[in-house]
Amino acid sequence: MPQQIFGIIFSLLVISCVVKTTAGVKNVLFLAVDDLRPELGTYGATFVKSPNIDKLASESLVFDRAYCQVAVCSPSRASLLTGRRPDTNHVWRIASDEYWRTTTNATTIPQYFKENGYVSAGMGKIFHPGPPGGNDDRKYSWSVPYFHAVDDSANHTSWHNFDTNASNLRDGKIADNAISTLKEIKENRTKGDDRPFFLAVGFHKPHLPFYCSEEFYNMYPPAEQIELPKNPDVPKNFPPIARAITEIVSFSDIKKFYPNMTKCKTDAQASLYGDECRISDDYTRVLRRGYYACVSQTDAQIGKVISEMTSLGLADDTIIILWADHGWQLGEHNHWCKHTNFEDTARVPFMLRVPGVTDKGMRTSALVELIDIFPTITELAGIKVPPMCPAGDKQPLACVEGTSLTPLLQNPNMEFKKAAFSQFPRPSAGMTSIPNEPPFDKKEHSENVMGYSIRVDQYRFTDWYRFNRTTGTPNFTDIWATELYNHTEPTMFFNDENINIAGDPDIQDIVGLLRKMLQAGWRAAMP
Repeated sequence: MPQQIFGIIFSLLVISCVVKTTAGVKNVLFLAVDDLRPELGTYGATFVKSPNIDKLASESLVFDRAYCQVAVCSPSRASLLTGRRPDTNHVWRIASDEYWRTTTNATTIPQYFKENGYVSAGMGKIFHPGPPGGNDDRKYSWSVPYFHAVDDSANHTSWHNFDTNASNLRDGKIADNAISTLKEIKENRTKGDDRPFFLAVGFHKPHLPFYCSEEFYNMYPPAEQIELPKNPDVPKNFPPIARAITEIVSFSDIKKFYPNMTKCKTDAQASLYGDECRISDDYTRVLRRGYYACVSQTDAQIGKVISEMTSLGLADDTIIILWADHGWQLGEHNHWCKHTNFEDTARVPFMLRVPGVTDKGMRTSALVELIDIFPTITELAGIKVPPMCPAGDKQPLACVEGTSLTPLLQNPNMEFKKAAFSQFPRPSAGMTSIPNEPPFDKKEHSENVMGYSIRVDQYRFTDWYRFNRTTGTPNFTDIWATELYNHTEPTMFFNDENINIAGDPDIQDIVGLLRKMLQAGWRAAMP
């Protein structure tokens, strides 16, 4: 049999299996985690205690190279949930006037499932809370009242271990609400309501502050045994425009122990190089331990939800997708934040469980993006996939700017996208101007310069362009800075981007090729 024909038949068999598995109920469990790095057991970090996520990974297609579109909560979630890139949504940061329904309007994933006959239920952090997410987009996206739990962040420190069961904390209450919702769905089915469900469960931790139950802190050795970041310094030849405001400076313990860190908000050189803006090694270990403890607490809540779904007999008919909105820097490059185009903020954990297809576990190193989730889960659930958004300003209410990942279920080793695209604006939150640059006109908004970044097999390339917020377009002739990091000999975690080689005269051919790819845009990089 010719190889091409065999491949077509194999593809049809896989898709047939997916449709058969999800036929009738076609449920989706949509798990979101805030600020989660791909530093989990399934990604090789054996010191992190994540048994429930690791078990899910063993039954899923795990994406080793998945990337967000913007490394901050609101625009990343807006992009993922609408299936549209930030420059289409005009959502680039956390701002009350950057809500996609008032900028361009778009149909969201939960709304689309609701409109296709699903019970759409949401809880926790799915959209960004408050005006940037349209107050959870309650008017459009959900079939039932949305659920929030009370915030635990009471004492304003960067970390805290509570002497209480995790079920009494915010994410524990979100997990318990998910369990109650599943039980209610199951009960309603006995009464004749056989609608499939789309259940979105968003966990807040490990987002700052690192608050969790003491039992999860006790999973880890004393702080003095926690490893320090392997790359604590900013990269050589790092352009000041690429620096971020360190997110941790606002907490009371940081203000107490490091009173001069307020300079980091205004003084670029202090933020990057000064000892007054560097957290000590001892306290770095304390903070990293707190982060890992919060990861383990969230892992336990995910395990509770999946276990209950299995006990109720719903697992065999449910697609599970787990994603993080972006990564986070735990002292790498002297940053304690997201808000950059570095690999450790743009790369995210992402896995997809499809009963009958991924049961034995699969992995792929293909370049994929969170923007691909919308077309992927609609195809797997057996409902009509929204069309690709046309180029130009006029967009239908439901369209996507990613591509379905179902071919990777058929062949995880296939060549896929040529590049993954991320971006971040400057000035960003906390910065009124760009370091070492003249101030902008006060009439201008905050997105004055945009750092566009592409991840390809061997490199991460970033160009910083003057940006027009009104049209959502860069000026490719007005380049403010360039970054190029070599990933030809990658390490497992966060240790690759230590030298910006963009100015190396021997590598200008590569700079030119990658700039051309970046400027050609995501459509030209599609598989």
